[in-house]
Amino acid sequence: MAQDNNRNNNDRRKQKKIREKQLERLQKSIRVKFKNKSLLNRAVTHSSFVNESGRDIQDNERLEYLGDSVLALVINEYLFRHFEGYREGQLAKIKSAVVSETTLARIARKLKLGDYILMGRGEEHSGGRERPSILANTLEAVIGALFLDSGLKVCRTFIIGLMRDEVDSADDLSFMRDPKTTLQEYVQKKYKDRPVYEVISEKGPDHMKEFTVRLIINGREIVTGEGPSKRKAEMNAALAALQKIEDGDIDI
Repeated sequence: MAQDNNRNNNDRRKQKKIREKQLERLQKSIRVKFKNKSLLNRAVTHSSFVNESGRDIQDNERLEYLGDSVLALVINEYLFRHFEGYREGQLAKIKSAVVSETTLARIARKLKLGDYILMGRGEEHSGGRERPSILANTLEAVIGALFLDSGLKVCRTFIIGLMRDEVDSADDLSFMRDPKTTLQEYVQKKYKDRPVYEVISEKGPDHMKEFTVRLIINGREIVTGEGPSKRKAEMNAALAALQKIEDGDIDI
């Protein structure tokens, strides 16, 4: 019994050291130093890990909620100060594109955030580390954790550093309207056809559904999109396609 306890204690110490090194690498990746490392660790702890481990730890959902609000405040403030000639509706549409799940997930991938998320085995085996909703939510949780750790000034610098280019690219007429409408006009002009959206999965309870749709253009699957409704999933797919077209990642 004593040997088993010692072995378990040694294993826990090793795991703690490994995690500390991972968090150090994460801080270098996002170029932010946390005073309270436990906040950062919580920010990258998915609910599936908590559910599977049975340990008395907290997931990142509350931090995600906070980070979503902080992100919206910082981006709205930036748009207000730097786009003086724009009306409220135009600012709202730019902000919507900048803080979209697609945009946040792309930034999270650049930061390799998925490598550091603690998640359950089932979620990981189903592709959770690359799932846009998880990546976007984790980035928002990191923002929430940074706000608690270092305050709004540091958080503002972090967010603008990450997203200034996204704001500049969103300042374009292609993002000033409904992305589905913009994409449809593009496809109709080029192919005399319409984009096709197909639901490929639907999961979760009725009050927390998650839909995944694939976007087909000219007979080719271009991207997939996720969202809490079919319409939101289609909007995210259209926005992802527009961003790929602008970035030159796809030729359609």
